[in-house]
Amino acid sequence: MARTVTETAPADLQLMCASAAAAPSGVDSAKILPTGSRRVDARTFNVDLDAGGRKFACLIDDSGTVTSVQPA
Repeated sequence: MARTVTETAPADLQLMCASAAAAPSGVDSAKILPTGSRRVDARTFNVDLDAGGRKFACLIDDSGTVTSVQPA
């Protein structure tokens, strides 16, 4: 049986994504929850978000720059 290792985004980057999703979702950032994350490449993470039942995907780099927030 093989295991795969997935690197997740640090908590501070996940929270930055939640804040960035507030405007496009119309939901208070305190009510947006990160539900998962994974490294996309050497500098970028994809963070899955739940904004009051609506799903969003956020791309953020390791320096905290949000490059996109899109409905998932």
